[in-house]
Amino acid sequence: MKITGTRAGRFINSPQADIIGVLLYGPDRGFAKERANQLAQKFCDNPGDAFAATVLTADDLTGDPAKLADEISALSMFGGSRLVRVRLDHERNGAAIAKIIKQFDAAPETAEAKVIFEAGDLSPRSAVRKAFEAAGRFAAIGCYAASTGDLANLARSSLETHGISIEKDALDLWVPLLGGDHALARSEIEKMALYKGYGKSAGAAVTTEDIRAVAAGGQSVSIDDIIMSAMNGQPAKCDTHFRRAVAGKISAVIILLSLQRHLGRLLEAGANMAAGESPEGAIKALRPPVFYNQQGPFLSQLRLWPTGMLERALRQSVEAEKQIKTAGAPVEAIMGRLLIALASYAQKRR
Repeated sequence: MKITGTRAGRFINSPQADIIGVLLYGPDRGFAKERANQLAQKFCDNPGDAFAATVLTADDLTGDPAKLADEISALSMFGGSRLVRVRLDHERNGAAIAKIIKQFDAAPETAEAKVIFEAGDLSPRSAVRKAFEAAGRFAAIGCYAASTGDLANLARSSLETHGISIEKDALDLWVPLLGGDHALARSEIEKMALYKGYGKSAGAAVTTEDIRAVAAGGQSVSIDDIIMSAMNGQPAKCDTHFRRAVAGKISAVIILLSLQRHLGRLLEAGANMAAGESPEGAIKALRPPVFYNQQGPFLSQLRLWPTGMLERALRQSVEAEKQIKTAGAPVEAIMGRLLIALASYAQKRR
């Protein structure tokens, strides 16, 4: 069945009991993943348990598409619900997958597990999409870029959960910077909530000054500028960006936490490559996705930074965090030394 519009949100929150599987597809892969994670919680008691959930890729099914049918029909080893998650990065076996969907739709009693497919933008001619849309026990939901209104509502509601309000002028300035990707928007909103102390101060409100200080693209120098120049091996540029940020009252702690998040994403991409992904594929698999204008530098950093050195950099950042949290510590100096150390190492690797 095909589920669109407001029905999609209601379905994600409360899927029909007789549904066997759901296809989440569209250009907003971050939104598809977000919805897939929501559904996983509904479909499985413990979706993070390796014995309760099986993860397959399109490549896993290339040589053996019957593996999907085997997983859907397999009984739980320890009882309870089971979940099969499929990341469909290509449709080379689309016809075979569509046949399996039709098979279980005709005989739903043979399905022992729920199945969630995540895919990119599928055309109406896609064999997999057509199979899900035509079935009675399977559903297809498109995940498209958020509208301006959606992003404004998301920003307001997400900040409100932390007890933070946002001024109208600040919201008008921020929304165009959030782009149309839900996952990217959530990442930026989380960064802003962190900057505002998660609403620990009564009456906390996001202002236009906050947007210019923190939001990606909102100021002449951003946190991303600092981190990317450090990891790209540009110490002079990194130092200039960092000094401007300090002068602009951007917190060194926020920069450090953002650096740790970036190091974690590089490590995750490296793990994807170790599992057989191409560098480009490893980046595309990250959620939230890498901004388009940062994909080139991100690829360069994967070449500059071996896994061992990324792990070491992360340990150094944790040590810096401990030092920064010490009463009376020279916060900017500690952060500055860490950034220059990273930039100097990367410069030697170029």
